[in-house]
Amino acid sequence: MDTSSQISQFSDSILNESTLLFLEPDEQIRKDTLSTLEKVFKKVLVGSDGKEGLDLFHTHKSEVDLIITDIDMPNLDGIGFLSHVREEDSDIPVLIFTVFNDINQLIKTIKLKITDYIVKPMQLNTTLKIMHKILDDLANKKVVEKQRNELVIYKDILDKENLVSETDLKGIITYANDIFCEVSGYSREELIGKPHSIVRHPDISKEVYKNLWETIQNKETWKGKIKNRAKDGSTYYVQATVFPILDNEGNIEKYVGSRFLITEQEEERHKLKKYIMHQKSQKVKHEKQLQEEFQDAVHAAKMETDEKMAKFIQGLNEQIKSLREKHSDDKGRILSLERKYKESNDKLDNMQKAYQEKVEKLHKTAVISLEKYNSFKKKNALITEKIEKSQEAIKTLQSYIDEYRKKIADLEDLIEAYEKQYGKITVR
Repeated sequence: MDTSSQISQFSDSILNESTLLFLEPDEQIRKDTLSTLEKVFKKVLVGSDGKEGLDLFHTHKSEVDLIITDIDMPNLDGIGFLSHVREEDSDIPVLIFTVFNDINQLIKTIKLKITDYIVKPMQLNTTLKIMHKILDDLANKKVVEKQRNELVIYKDILDKENLVSETDLKGIITYANDIFCEVSGYSREELIGKPHSIVRHPDISKEVYKNLWETIQNKETWKGKIKNRAKDGSTYYVQATVFPILDNEGNIEKYVGSRFLITEQEEERHKLKKYIMHQKSQKVKHEKQLQEEFQDAVHAAKMETDEKMAKFIQGLNEQIKSLREKHSDDKGRILSLERKYKESNDKLDNMQKAYQEKVEKLHKTAVISLEKYNSFKKKNALITEKIEKSQEAIKTLQSYIDEYRKKIADLEDLIEAYEKQYGKITVR
Protein backbone atom coordinates (compact mmCIF):
# COMPACT_ATOMS: atom_id res chain seq x y z
CA MET A 1 0.00 0.00 0.00
CA ASP A 2 1.48 3.39 -1.01
CA THR A 3 1.75 6.35 1.37
CA SER A 4 -1.21 8.25 -0.08
CA SER A 5 -3.47 5.22 0.41
CA GLN A 6 -2.25 4.87 3.99
CA ILE A 7 -3.05 8.50 4.71
CA SER A 8 -6.50 8.34 3.09
CA GLN A 9 -7.56 5.69 5.62
CA PHE A 10 -7.31 8.28 8.38
CA SER A 11 -9.00 11.24 6.73
CA ASP A 12 -11.77 12.68 8.92
CA SER A 13 -10.53 10.59 11.87
CA ILE A 14 -9.62 11.51 15.44
CA LEU A 15 -5.96 11.82 14.34
CA ASN A 16 -6.89 14.94 12.34
CA GLU A 17 -7.99 16.60 15.60
CA SER A 18 -4.96 15.56 17.70
CA THR A 19 -1.47 16.87 18.50
CA LEU A 20 1.49 14.45 18.46
CA LEU A 21 4.89 14.81 20.20
CA PHE A 22 7.36 12.83 18.07
CA LEU A 23 10.97 12.13 19.20
CA GLU A 24 13.45 10.39 16.85
CA PRO A 25 17.28 10.80 17.03
CA ASP A 26 17.95 9.61 13.45
CA GLU A 27 17.66 12.64 11.19
CA GLN A 28 16.69 10.75 8.02
CA ILE A 29 14.04 8.60 9.74
CA ARG A 30 12.72 11.68 11.53
CA LYS A 31 12.46 13.62 8.28
CA ASP A 32 10.77 10.80 6.31
CA THR A 33 8.29 9.94 9.05
CA LEU A 34 7.45 13.58 9.81
CA SER A 35 6.37 14.25 6.21
CA THR A 36 3.62 11.64 6.60
CA LEU A 37 2.61 12.43 10.18
CA GLU A 38 2.05 16.09 9.35
CA LYS A 39 -0.53 15.05 6.73
CA VAL A 40 -2.47 12.99 9.28
CA PHE A 41 -2.27 14.90 12.58
CA LYS A 42 -3.57 18.38 13.27
CA LYS A 43 -0.16 19.31 14.70
CA VAL A 44 3.17 17.47 15.14
CA LEU A 45 5.81 18.63 17.65
CA VAL A 46 9.13 17.05 16.70
CA GLY A 47 12.42 16.65 18.61
CA SER A 48 15.70 14.73 18.29
CA ASP A 49 16.32 13.81 21.95
CA GLY A 50 14.69 13.58 25.37
CA LYS A 51 15.83 17.02 26.54
CA GLU A 52 14.34 18.72 23.50
CA GLY A 53 11.20 16.60 23.89
CA LEU A 54 10.83 17.61 27.56
CA ASP A 55 11.06 21.30 26.61
CA LEU A 56 8.37 20.80 23.96
CA PHE A 57 6.17 18.92 26.44
CA HIS A 58 6.42 21.72 29.03
CA THR A 59 5.64 24.39 26.44
CA HIS A 60 2.72 22.57 24.80
CA LYS A 61 1.50 20.38 27.66
CA SER A 62 -2.15 21.42 27.27
CA GLU A 63 -2.07 20.58 23.54
CA VAL A 64 -0.27 17.21 23.45
CA ASP A 65 -2.63 14.24 23.02
CA LEU A 66 -0.08 11.48 22.28
CA ILE A 67 3.71 10.89 22.58
CA ILE A 68 5.82 8.58 20.43
CA THR A 69 9.50 8.26 21.30
CA ASP A 70 12.63 6.20 20.77
CA ILE A 71 14.52 4.74 23.75
CA ASP A 72 18.12 5.39 22.69
CA MET A 73 18.57 9.17 22.40
CA PRO A 74 21.41 11.59 23.24
CA ASN A 75 21.32 14.11 26.13
CA LEU A 76 18.30 12.47 27.75
CA ASP A 77 17.21 8.96 26.73
CA GLY A 78 13.64 7.75 26.38
CA ILE A 79 13.51 6.28 29.90
CA GLY A 80 14.61 9.54 31.48
CA PHE A 81 12.26 11.57 29.32
CA LEU A 82 9.31 9.32 30.15
CA SER A 83 10.11 9.42 33.88
CA HIS A 84 9.88 13.24 33.87
CA VAL A 85 6.63 13.15 31.87
CA ARG A 86 5.05 10.68 34.28
CA GLU A 87 5.87 12.94 37.23
CA GLU A 88 3.61 15.58 35.65
CA ASP A 89 1.05 13.48 33.78
CA SER A 90 0.33 9.86 34.65
CA ASP A 91 -2.34 9.35 31.98
CA ILE A 92 -1.07 10.74 28.67
CA PRO A 93 -0.64 7.82 26.19
CA VAL A 94 2.95 7.01 25.17
CA LEU A 95 4.30 4.71 22.42
CA ILE A 96 7.96 3.63 22.30
CA PHE A 97 10.21 2.26 19.56
CA THR A 98 12.10 -0.91 20.48
CA VAL A 99 14.37 -3.51 18.87
CA PHE A 100 14.16 -5.98 21.80
CA ASN A 101 17.90 -5.78 22.49
CA ASP A 102 17.68 -4.59 26.09
CA ILE A 103 15.29 -6.48 28.35
CA ASN A 104 15.91 -4.22 31.36
CA GLN A 105 14.97 -1.10 29.43
CA LEU A 106 11.78 -2.71 28.17
CA ILE A 107 10.80 -3.69 31.71
CA LYS A 108 11.42 -0.10 32.89
CA THR A 109 9.16 1.30 30.16
CA ILE A 110 6.39 -1.08 31.12
CA LYS A 111 6.65 0.12 34.73
CA LEU A 112 6.34 3.70 33.42
CA LYS A 113 2.91 2.82 31.99
CA ILE A 114 3.63 2.78 28.27
CA THR A 115 0.46 2.46 26.24
CA ASP A 116 2.02 0.31 23.51
CA TYR A 117 5.33 -0.40 21.77
CA ILE A 118 6.39 -0.45 18.12
CA VAL A 119 9.10 -2.79 16.83
CA LYS A 120 11.76 -1.23 14.60
CA PRO A 121 11.87 -0.76 11.70
CA MET A 122 8.52 1.05 12.07
CA GLN A 123 5.69 0.06 9.72
CA LEU A 124 3.88 3.37 9.17
CA ASN A 125 0.43 1.96 8.42
CA THR A 126 0.48 -0.29 11.50
CA THR A 127 1.75 2.58 13.66
CA LEU A 128 -1.05 4.91 12.47
CA LYS A 129 -3.64 2.23 13.25
CA ILE A 130 -2.23 1.78 16.76
CA MET A 131 -2.26 5.54 17.38
CA HIS A 132 -5.80 5.85 16.03
CA LYS A 133 -7.01 3.06 18.34
CA ILE A 134 -5.31 4.62 21.39
CA LEU A 135 -6.80 8.07 20.80
CA ASP A 136 -10.21 6.65 19.92
CA ASP A 137 -10.28 4.62 23.16
CA LEU A 138 -9.19 7.69 25.11
CA ALA A 139 -11.94 9.80 23.53
CA ASN A 140 -14.53 7.13 24.33
CA LYS A 141 -13.30 7.01 27.92
CA LYS A 142 -13.72 10.79 28.23
CA VAL A 143 -17.25 10.56 26.81
CA VAL A 144 -18.12 7.81 29.28
CA GLU A 145 -16.69 9.85 32.18
CA LYS A 146 -18.61 12.94 31.03
CA GLN A 147 -21.86 11.03 30.76
CA ARG A 148 -21.24 9.38 34.10
CA ASN A 149 -20.82 12.81 35.69
CA GLU A 150 -23.99 14.01 33.98
CA LEU A 151 -25.84 10.98 35.31
CA VAL A 152 -24.68 11.76 38.83
CA ILE A 153 -25.97 15.33 38.43
CA TYR A 154 -29.29 14.16 36.97
CA LYS A 155 -29.73 11.59 39.75
CA ASP A 156 -28.99 14.26 42.35
CA ILE A 157 -31.59 16.57 40.78
CA LEU A 158 -34.18 13.80 40.67
CA ASP A 159 -33.47 12.82 44.28
CA LYS A 160 -33.98 16.42 45.41
CA GLU A 161 -37.11 17.17 43.39
CA ASN A 162 -38.85 13.84 42.74
CA LEU A 163 -40.10 10.72 44.47
CA VAL A 164 -37.73 7.98 43.27
CA SER A 165 -37.96 4.26 43.97
CA GLU A 166 -36.55 1.03 42.57
CA THR A 167 -38.03 -2.46 42.64
CA ASP A 168 -36.94 -5.95 41.68
CA LEU A 169 -38.69 -7.93 38.95
CA LYS A 170 -41.50 -8.88 41.36
CA GLY A 171 -42.26 -5.27 42.36
CA ILE A 172 -40.52 -5.49 45.76
CA ILE A 173 -39.02 -2.14 46.79
CA THR A 174 -35.19 -2.16 46.88
CA TYR A 175 -34.59 1.61 47.07
CA ALA A 176 -36.59 4.69 48.11
CA ASN A 177 -35.25 8.24 48.28
CA ASP A 178 -35.89 10.74 51.08
CA ILE A 179 -38.78 12.55 49.32
CA PHE A 180 -40.58 9.27 48.66
CA CYS A 181 -40.32 8.42 52.38
CA GLU A 182 -41.41 11.91 53.44
CA VAL A 183 -44.50 12.06 51.19
CA SER A 184 -45.63 8.46 51.78
CA GLY A 185 -45.12 8.76 55.55
CA TYR A 186 -43.16 5.50 55.70
CA SER A 187 -39.54 5.18 56.86
CA ARG A 188 -37.01 3.67 54.47
CA GLU A 189 -36.84 0.57 56.67
CA GLU A 190 -40.63 0.17 56.40
CA LEU A 191 -40.51 0.41 52.59
CA ILE A 192 -37.49 -1.74 51.68
CA GLY A 193 -38.56 -5.32 51.12
CA LYS A 194 -42.27 -4.45 50.79
CA PRO A 195 -44.31 -4.60 47.55
CA HIS A 196 -44.81 -1.24 45.87
CA SER A 197 -48.56 -1.69 46.31
CA ILE A 198 -48.03 -0.52 49.91
CA VAL A 199 -48.88 3.01 48.65
CA ARG A 200 -51.62 1.96 46.22
CA HIS A 201 -54.95 3.77 46.62
CA PRO A 202 -58.06 1.54 46.47
CA ASP A 203 -59.79 4.04 44.15
CA ILE A 204 -57.37 3.25 41.33
CA SER A 205 -58.61 0.63 38.86
CA LYS A 206 -56.68 -2.64 38.64
CA GLU A 207 -56.55 -2.10 34.87
CA VAL A 208 -54.22 0.87 35.38
CA TYR A 209 -51.63 -1.26 37.18
CA LYS A 210 -52.13 -4.13 34.75
CA ASN A 211 -51.30 -1.78 31.87
CA LEU A 212 -48.30 -0.42 33.80
CA TRP A 213 -46.81 -3.89 34.37
CA GLU A 214 -47.46 -5.07 30.81
CA THR A 215 -45.70 -1.95 29.49
CA ILE A 216 -42.52 -2.14 31.60
CA GLN A 217 -42.25 -5.93 31.29
CA ASN A 218 -42.26 -5.32 27.52
CA LYS A 219 -39.11 -3.15 28.09
CA GLU A 220 -41.02 0.08 27.42
CA THR A 221 -41.60 3.22 29.52
CA TRP A 222 -44.95 3.80 31.22
CA LYS A 223 -46.23 7.32 31.96
CA GLY A 224 -49.35 8.42 33.73
CA LYS A 225 -51.12 10.03 36.68
CA ILE A 226 -51.54 7.92 39.84
CA LYS A 227 -53.51 8.45 43.03
CA ASN A 228 -51.63 7.06 46.06
CA ARG A 229 -52.38 6.65 49.75
CA ALA A 230 -49.90 7.61 52.51
CA LYS A 231 -49.32 5.71 55.73
CA ASP A 232 -51.74 7.99 57.64
CA GLY A 233 -54.50 7.34 55.07
CA SER A 234 -54.21 10.72 53.33
CA THR A 235 -54.28 10.94 49.54
CA TYR A 236 -51.56 12.32 47.26
CA TYR A 237 -51.33 12.50 43.48
CA VAL A 238 -48.20 11.99 41.35
CA GLN A 239 -47.28 12.18 37.69
CA ALA A 240 -45.20 9.02 37.27
CA THR A 241 -42.65 7.67 34.79
CA VAL A 242 -41.66 4.02 35.26
CA PHE A 243 -39.05 2.26 33.11
CA PRO A 244 -36.90 -0.91 33.14
CA ILE A 245 -33.09 -1.04 33.51
CA LEU A 246 -31.49 -3.59 31.17
CA ASP A 247 -28.20 -5.51 31.49
CA ASN A 248 -25.62 -6.02 28.70
CA GLU A 249 -27.65 -8.89 27.21
CA GLY A 250 -30.85 -6.84 27.14
CA ASN A 251 -32.48 -8.60 30.09
CA ILE A 252 -34.41 -6.58 32.68
CA GLU A 253 -32.41 -6.07 35.90
CA LYS A 254 -34.84 -3.87 37.83
CA TYR A 255 -37.51 -1.18 37.52
CA VAL A 256 -37.12 2.51 38.36
CA GLY A 257 -39.97 4.90 39.06
CA SER A 258 -39.67 8.69 39.15
CA ARG A 259 -42.63 10.85 40.16
CA PHE A 260 -43.43 14.48 40.93
CA LEU A 261 -46.26 15.66 43.15
CA ILE A 262 -49.40 17.15 41.55
CA THR A 263 -51.65 16.93 44.61
CA GLU A 264 -52.25 20.69 44.82
CA GLN A 265 -53.11 20.97 41.13
CA GLU A 266 -55.47 17.98 41.29
CA GLU A 267 -57.31 19.33 44.33
CA GLU A 268 -57.64 22.75 42.70
CA ARG A 269 -58.92 21.13 39.53
CA HIS A 270 -61.59 19.10 41.38
CA LYS A 271 -62.67 22.14 43.39
CA LEU A 272 -62.95 24.34 40.30
CA LYS A 273 -64.85 21.68 38.38
CA LYS A 274 -67.33 21.23 41.26
CA TYR A 275 -67.91 25.02 41.46
CA ILE A 276 -68.52 25.29 37.71
CA MET A 277 -71.04 22.44 37.80
CA HIS A 278 -72.85 24.15 40.70
CA GLN A 279 -72.99 27.46 38.81
CA LYS A 280 -74.37 25.77 35.71
CA SER A 281 -77.01 24.00 37.81
CA GLN A 282 -78.11 27.30 39.41
CA LYS A 283 -78.30 28.96 36.00
CA VAL A 284 -80.58 26.23 34.64
CA LYS A 285 -82.77 26.48 37.78
CA HIS A 286 -83.13 30.27 37.47
CA GLU A 287 -83.90 30.12 33.77
CA LYS A 288 -86.61 27.52 34.41
CA GLN A 289 -88.14 29.69 37.14
CA LEU A 290 -88.18 32.74 34.85
CA GLN A 291 -89.81 30.76 32.08
CA GLU A 292 -92.59 29.61 34.44
CA GLU A 293 -93.19 33.16 35.69
CA PHE A 294 -93.32 34.45 32.12
CA GLN A 295 -95.85 31.79 31.08
CA ASP A 296 -98.01 32.65 34.11
CA ALA A 297 -97.88 36.33 33.16
CA VAL A 298 -98.86 35.61 29.56
CA HIS A 299 -101.80 33.52 30.76
CA ALA A 300 -102.92 36.26 33.16
CA ALA A 301 -102.66 38.84 30.36
CA LYS A 302 -104.99 36.80 28.25
CA MET A 303 -107.51 36.64 31.11
CA GLU A 304 -107.32 40.33 32.12
CA THR A 305 -107.42 43.16 29.58
CA ASP A 306 -107.53 46.18 31.82
CA GLU A 307 -104.74 48.76 31.96
CA LYS A 308 -103.60 47.68 35.40
CA MET A 309 -102.84 44.18 34.16
CA ALA A 310 -101.05 45.54 31.11
CA LYS A 311 -98.79 47.66 33.35
CA PHE A 312 -98.18 44.64 35.53
CA ILE A 313 -97.08 42.61 32.50
CA GLN A 314 -94.82 45.46 31.33
CA GLY A 315 -93.19 45.63 34.76
CA LEU A 316 -92.81 41.89 34.80
CA ASN A 317 -91.13 41.97 31.39
CA GLU A 318 -88.68 44.58 32.66
CA GLN A 319 -87.96 42.41 35.68
CA ILE A 320 -87.41 39.41 33.41
CA LYS A 321 -85.06 41.49 31.27
CA SER A 322 -83.11 42.58 34.37
CA LEU A 323 -82.86 39.01 35.61
CA ARG A 324 -81.67 37.84 32.21
CA GLU A 325 -78.95 40.52 32.20
CA LYS A 326 -77.92 39.36 35.67
CA HIS A 327 -77.76 35.75 34.51
CA SER A 328 -75.86 36.87 31.43
CA ASP A 329 -73.23 38.26 33.80
CA ASP A 330 -73.28 34.94 35.68
CA LYS A 331 -72.77 33.17 32.37
CA GLY A 332 -69.74 35.36 31.62
CA ARG A 333 -68.31 34.55 35.03
CA ILE A 334 -68.84 30.85 34.40
CA LEU A 335 -67.07 31.14 31.02
CA SER A 336 -64.19 32.93 32.78
CA LEU A 337 -63.99 30.11 35.32
CA GLU A 338 -64.02 27.57 32.50
CA ARG A 339 -61.11 29.40 30.82
CA LYS A 340 -59.24 29.41 34.13
CA TYR A 341 -59.90 25.68 34.45
CA LYS A 342 -58.59 25.07 30.91
CA GLU A 343 -55.49 27.23 31.56
CA SER A 344 -54.82 25.23 34.73
CA ASN A 345 -55.09 22.00 32.74
CA ASP A 346 -52.78 23.32 29.98
CA LYS A 347 -50.20 24.44 32.55
CA LEU A 348 -50.21 21.03 34.23
CA ASP A 349 -49.98 19.24 30.85
CA ASN A 350 -46.93 21.38 29.88
CA MET A 351 -45.28 20.62 33.22
CA GLN A 352 -45.90 16.91 32.71
CA LYS A 353 -44.57 17.02 29.14
CA ALA A 354 -41.34 18.83 30.19
CA TYR A 355 -40.80 16.39 33.03
CA GLN A 356 -41.37 13.36 30.81
CA GLU A 357 -38.88 14.69 28.23
CA LYS A 358 -36.31 15.18 31.01
CA VAL A 359 -36.73 11.64 32.30
CA GLU A 360 -36.61 10.19 28.74
CA LYS A 361 -33.34 12.03 28.12
CA LEU A 362 -31.92 10.67 31.37
CA HIS A 363 -32.98 7.14 30.47
CA LYS A 364 -31.49 7.41 26.97
CA THR A 365 -28.24 8.88 28.36
CA ALA A 366 -28.01 6.04 30.90
CA VAL A 367 -28.43 3.36 28.18
CA ILE A 368 -25.82 4.98 25.84
CA SER A 369 -23.38 5.53 28.72
CA LEU A 370 -23.69 1.90 29.83
CA GLU A 371 -23.08 0.64 26.28
CA LYS A 372 -19.98 2.83 25.81
CA TYR A 373 -18.67 1.96 29.26
CA ASN A 374 -18.95 -1.79 28.54
CA SER A 375 -17.27 -1.32 25.14
CA PHE A 376 -14.40 0.61 26.71
CA LYS A 377 -14.10 -2.03 29.46
CA LYS A 378 -13.69 -4.79 26.85
CA LYS A 379 -11.07 -2.77 24.92
CA ASN A 380 -9.15 -2.05 28.11
CA ALA A 381 -9.15 -5.79 28.94
CA LEU A 382 -7.60 -6.54 25.51
CA ILE A 383 -4.82 -3.95 26.08
CA THR A 384 -4.11 -5.38 29.53
CA GLU A 385 -3.95 -8.89 28.09
CA LYS A 386 -1.54 -7.68 25.39
CA ILE A 387 0.82 -6.08 27.95
CA GLU A 388 0.73 -9.23 30.08
CA LYS A 389 1.66 -11.35 27.04
CA SER A 390 4.52 -8.93 26.26
CA GLN A 391 5.85 -9.31 29.78
CA GLU A 392 5.66 -13.12 29.49
CA ALA A 393 7.58 -12.92 26.19
CA ILE A 394 10.20 -10.74 27.86
CA LYS A 395 10.59 -13.20 30.71
CA THR A 396 10.94 -16.11 28.26
CA LEU A 397 13.55 -14.17 26.22
CA GLN A 398 15.44 -13.34 29.42
CA SER A 399 15.52 -17.03 30.37
CA TYR A 400 16.97 -17.88 26.93
CA ILE A 401 19.64 -15.19 27.37
CA ASP A 402 20.53 -16.49 30.85
CA GLU A 403 20.77 -20.04 29.49
CA TYR A 404 23.13 -18.99 26.65
CA ARG A 405 25.25 -16.97 29.09
CA LYS A 406 25.59 -20.08 31.28
CA LYS A 407 26.57 -22.20 28.26
CA ILE A 408 29.22 -19.61 27.24
CA ALA A 409 30.60 -19.58 30.80
CA ASP A 410 30.76 -23.41 30.82
CA LEU A 411 32.55 -23.35 27.49
CA GLU A 412 35.08 -20.78 28.76
CA ASP A 413 35.76 -22.99 31.81
CA LEU A 414 36.28 -25.97 29.54
CA ILE A 415 38.73 -24.04 27.32
CA GLU A 416 40.64 -22.80 30.38
CA ALA A 417 40.96 -26.35 31.75
CA TYR A 418 42.13 -27.64 28.38
CA GLU A 419 44.80 -24.91 28.06
CA LYS A 420 46.12 -25.68 31.53
CA GLN A 421 46.57 -29.30 30.60
CA TYR A 422 47.69 -29.09 26.98
CA GLY A 423 48.83 -25.53 26.50
CA LYS A 424 47.27 -22.49 24.93
CA ILE A 425 45.18 -23.14 21.85
CA THR A 426 46.57 -21.48 18.74
CA VAL A 427 44.26 -20.64 15.85
CA ARG A 428 45.98 -21.08 12.47
